[in-house]
Amino acid sequence: MSDVIRIAGRSVSQIVLDRLTARSLVDPPPSRTELVRQFCRMTHWTNRKGHPCLSSANVALKRLEAQDRVRLTPPQPRAPRQQPRRLVDDGKHLPPLPQLPSSANQISHLHLQLLSDADDPDHLLWNRLIIRLHPLKAAPLVGAQLRYLIRSEHGVLGAFGFGPAAFHLDCRDRWIGWDRLARQQNRPQVIGLSRCIIRPGLKCANLLSCSYSLVLHQVDTDWQQRYGVKPLLVETYVDRSTYTGRSLSAANWRRLGQSSGRGRSSPSRKICPKTPKDVWVYELDGRARQHLQHRGAEPVVPRSIFHGLGAEGWIAEELDGLDLGHVGLNRRWACMLQARWDKPQRSFHRSFQGHAAGKGAYRLIESCQAGISFESLLAPHHQQTQRRVAAESVVLLAQDTTALSYTRLRHTKGLGPLKGEGNRSRGLWLHSMLAFRLDGIPLGCAWARLWARPEQSDTAQRNEQSVAEKESQRWIQCYQAALYMAQAMPQTHLVVCGDRESDIFELHDQTQAAPHNLHLLVRAQHDRLLESGEKLWDRLAALPVGGTLKVKIPRNQNHPARTATLSLKWTSIQVSPPRVALKKSWRPLTLYVVMARELHAPPGVEPIEWVLLTDWKVDSLKLARRMVRWYGLRWGIECWHQVLKDVCGVETRQMKTAEALERALVLDMVVAWRAHCLCRLGKASPNLPAHLYYTQQELKVLEFHRERLPQRVRSVELDPLPSAVGSPERGPSSEEAKKKRNRRRPKLAQLRRR
Repeated sequence: MSDVIRIAGRSVSQIVLDRLTARSLVDPPPSRTELVRQFCRMTHWTNRKGHPCLSSANVALKRLEAQDRVRLTPPQPRAPRQQPRRLVDDGKHLPPLPQLPSSANQISHLHLQLLSDADDPDHLLWNRLIIRLHPLKAAPLVGAQLRYLIRSEHGVLGAFGFGPAAFHLDCRDRWIGWDRLARQQNRPQVIGLSRCIIRPGLKCANLLSCSYSLVLHQVDTDWQQRYGVKPLLVETYVDRSTYTGRSLSAANWRRLGQSSGRGRSSPSRKICPKTPKDVWVYELDGRARQHLQHRGAEPVVPRSIFHGLGAEGWIAEELDGLDLGHVGLNRRWACMLQARWDKPQRSFHRSFQGHAAGKGAYRLIESCQAGISFESLLAPHHQQTQRRVAAESVVLLAQDTTALSYTRLRHTKGLGPLKGEGNRSRGLWLHSMLAFRLDGIPLGCAWARLWARPEQSDTAQRNEQSVAEKESQRWIQCYQAALYMAQAMPQTHLVVCGDRESDIFELHDQTQAAPHNLHLLVRAQHDRLLESGEKLWDRLAALPVGGTLKVKIPRNQNHPARTATLSLKWTSIQVSPPRVALKKSWRPLTLYVVMARELHAPPGVEPIEWVLLTDWKVDSLKLARRMVRWYGLRWGIECWHQVLKDVCGVETRQMKTAEALERALVLDMVVAWRAHCLCRLGKASPNLPAHLYYTQQELKVLEFHRERLPQRVRSVELDPLPSAVGSPERGPSSEEAKKKRNRRRPKLAQLRRR
């Protein structure tokens, strides 16, 4: 027998196989999976990510075992999958239909009977009621369950059945605001009302609503006593083709939207299509969503904005944690980012020096690998942004949407319309959330998503759709991303800020379950109905002016810079939910409103008028001024969008697919952030050292040029900013003088060669 064996293209020593055989003979023997994993470690059988190739190694060991070269622990036989047992009808008659009063309030001794175990004779009665009266008939209850009979002195009136919640439900998950890890940890605290029946023929008003009230006050205690977990939320489904859900609304349930209608997966892994159902939930705890959102998040290590911001080495700092599946791909992406930073105003293909570099860049952004996506490429920047955010006490998270026009790219796949039907403009939509310090310095992009609109969209039933079916979901997704950041950095207060487009009731509703360090600041767009019966604008008009605030308005193309005086009003309000079918059962929200209106605006200038809604308690002039100043910082994200389009030229890209455009956009997003950050740093702190802006080679070039300047200019220190190196102090700036200075000033490329 040879000492070395060739198997699956690899060389395996017989000594390794003898060790595996000896390891399998110990008592108790290890599992076959442990032996395969040990075999991978001994032979260094791993993929390019360093993970053991268990499947390939197992196949190789089976072949070696058939050749009698190794003996392993026999595999454990798999238990056959058992189908859930269907309900069984014993064939007996149902109890006679009782005679009830006209109203449920007149029924004496209305109560619930909890069925203890399967041996309880009332289990057969419960089965008969469900099989004969419920639409699901004999379909089984899967997993943990509670069964109730609705009884009174008149007899049996109906039945309830509770079971575990669905694994994934889009509208429910969006409303709760939990991610995948939080859902895995906290889903046992959500239960489902899987069976509910009131015997037909009973004419008694409010009977079902009273039964709901009884069972919802009792089910959390019974579930905890039986299974050791206290539920926080109950979900159920209603088929709108048969039932309206009016009794659920009367019992203070909340309708979230519709299910997908896919049904459960069968044992053969085939989807069983079902009819879409309305999804209703009931909160057994007032802060159910906040508890369900909580997960064991690792704290973020703070890092100052000035750390790693130097001209040299900032790319390595910014791409720390990048994993594209291969070291070469990581290195290639870093080189691409460096090339775009060196020449951001050039076109994409001219940014790279040499044919090989350009070809490698295009090959990476056009890759079809699953690990190279918009989210994975932007993930390192998100992580570094969170570290910079964690170093601050208060951070403004401004979110906004901008359109990226690629109309001239007629053959690019994956683009969508930008405007209404009949318009030929095509492109992508970018929704991002940019973090800002209170002095306006951007800390980075904390969240971003790209999408293309469908060619045709049905807006006729818009009020009947949930927020998950609209583009408005991006505002809630952005807020939920901020929620996870707030949980990881409890020492930092995060203020999510949005313009008038973000004034949606579902977004304000998310604040009811937010942690203490997460707040929302939105400019109002709708004249909402208050709980007192009056409208928001009328309420603000009746308030007295509480103070003034002077702000500086920068100049624009139409008007010069000016100082505006704003009158401030503030109060607390109770906002009623919109009177649409989806939100009729929702509870009113407690918010705070601040109104800022410009006094004595110049002629021909539209006066400033902001109505701001927030969950931050505003009860003084100081806090009202703070809200107005914070909302003014939101304009920084508009500047970032301008740098993306005008400086980086993201709308001039020419790619074959929208996915390639998205990957190339990641480079420009990081470059635009750094350019915007350095610009704001120069204005806020003009005495910063020059190495933040220039590399050592560029500083040597500037120093060489400085030695050739006149003595009066040479005396000016070079260190702070590029503006420190300038022209002579006096003298007219004529065209001849400019040409003379340009002739005396050497080109940067010539200085680098020297």
